[in-house]
Amino acid sequence: MDSATERLSDLETVLLWEGEIDNFRIRELLGVQAVWASRLMGALRTHMGVRAARSTAHAPLRLAPGQPERERRQSPDDYLRIASRAPATADREPMLEDARRDLSVVAPETFAAVVQAMRKGIGLQLTYRSMNHPAGTERIVFPHALVRVPRRWHMRAWCTERHDFRDFTLGRVGKVALVESTAPHRRSDDKDWNEVVTLTVVAHPDLTADQQSMIAAEYFPGASARQLKVRRCLASYIIQDLRLATNADKHKPPEYQLLVSNADKLGRAIWAE
Repeated sequence: MDSATERLSDLETVLLWEGEIDNFRIRELLGVQAVWASRLMGALRTHMGVRAARSTAHAPLRLAPGQPERERRQSPDDYLRIASRAPATADREPMLEDARRDLSVVAPETFAAVVQAMRKGIGLQLTYRSMNHPAGTERIVFPHALVRVPRRWHMRAWCTERHDFRDFTLGRVGKVALVESTAPHRRSDDKDWNEVVTLTVVAHPDLTADQQSMIAAEYFPGASARQLKVRRCLASYIIQDLRLATNADKHKPPEYQLLVSNADKLGRAIWAE
């Protein structure tokens, strides 16, 4: 794939996941001047054909509704790769293999709707499935953050049903639509998002002395513990995904090799909602 084709492919990916793209966003992503961004926008519009359109000559290019790629459920990792990287300068094979596997795939239309709601400070009406309501219930939420944990994607949002901030797994979101209402509460109001707690991680005390020394050298060389600072509302996900024991009497090796030694002081932070 030549560089021009790769750029168009990358821009198409961003359009898919963000729902729209404009001249400024192209300059931001690729580090090009305005004239080049305009040329790329024109090329992208031609490349997309009827799959995307602009309402005016200066409006963002938006993906047309009902396109097949919006119905596929997939991981946004390609989008993350493009959105977070600097323009490539080296022509060589990548030296890093990402072995993560995302089991909770996400509909691009859902992801794009969340991004737009956050940017505009408005809400989403959606169908949400949960363990208590596996068939789904209707919710109106106001998202303020997207969260990528190793196994799946979440959004942090104000829930009008619970009258509180909650985490919503994107893979459990069904049909979704923007709600043109201003968010009643913002990120600054989310206490559990803004509060940072510290997880003190140590080698499990039931390991032998040699095993504890090995684990310490692997995870926190030169120290007896590792201090992980995390948002309170995300602590339980970190504990689950890193498979950290929180009770030395119940969570035993070899299943658990690491322990949160201050779990008794963290309270509700270590439990998922």
